[in-house]
Order: sequence, then C-alpha cells, then structure tokens
Amino acid sequence: MSLRRLHTLFDGLEKTVANLSLALLVGILAMQVFFRYVLHSGLTWSEEISRFCFIWFVYISASLAAQKGTHIRVTIATHFFPGGQRACLLVADGVWVAFNAFVVASGVMLINKMIAHPVYSTALFLPMVWVYSVIPLAHALMILRIVQRQWTAWRTGTSVLPEGQDG
Repeated sequence: MSLRRLHTLFDGLEKTVANLSLALLVGILAMQVFFRYVLHSGLTWSEEISRFCFIWFVYISASLAAQKGTHIRVTIATHFFPGGQRACLLVADGVWVAFNAFVVASGVMLINKMIAHPVYSTALFLPMVWVYSVIPLAHALMILRIVQRQWTAWRTGTSVLPEGQDG
C-alpha cells in the first residue's frame, strides 16, 4: 500500500467512524420505536447501545470538525492580536493542543484504572473501558488534526479557517 493511499484512508477515518456510529444509533432507535409501539415489547439493550453510539459519534465528530477546520472559533478580534490573525490562530491552536494533551493523559489514566478495576454496563455487561476509550482517542486525533491543519496552512500560505471564513 502506497503512502498516499494510506494517507487518504486515514483522512477518512473520522468520517467513517462517525457515520457508522450515527447509522447504528438511528437504526437501533428505530428498532426500539418499532418494538415498543408496534410489538408492544421494548428492547432492554437498545437505550444503552444507542447512548454508547452517541458518545462515540460526538467525540469522533469533534475530531472530524478539527480536521475540516469547522470547530467553533471566535475570530472577531483576531486582527487586533499582536502579529495578526495568523499568529492569534496559532496561539489559540497551541492552547487547544495543550488542553487536548491534558485530556489524553487524563483519559489514559482513566482507561488504566478501568482495566485494573473493570466496570460493566448494566444491560449488556459490556466493559465500559470500550466506551470511555473514545476520550483519549478522539483528543489524540484532534491534536493530530490541529497540527496537520496548521502545518498545511503555513506551508501553503493559507488560513487555518475554513474556506470563505475570514474572521
């Protein structure tokens, strides 16, 4: 597999996982509605799995937003920052990377504790470590995507903001 193909495959990772999580969430909720209102019998596991899918969807979508540059930003006063908008956005992304690094470290500690002292979900008895593992994973992906976006912007001389948004 070529490096370019691997890069293309990896770039679609967040979108694929987010889409699968959302499709699974919608499918399970539709099944629950059908079972409850048509068959008059609820599914005991559907609420739990749909919640886990939603958690994965939200965290992975945040990483996707970082990749696309569409994560929420307040850019109204960036032109007044010493060094201009580009320097301001670099500093802001540096703070964001530091925050994400803190969350990754805290998430890894949480995962280690959950491996040592397992916690299980109530309906399906699934190890909760699988649900909570998205926290350090998504924030590590956000770090990668923020750095990738800044690198591309500096190399090409473009803005880290999405096209058409000038701040």
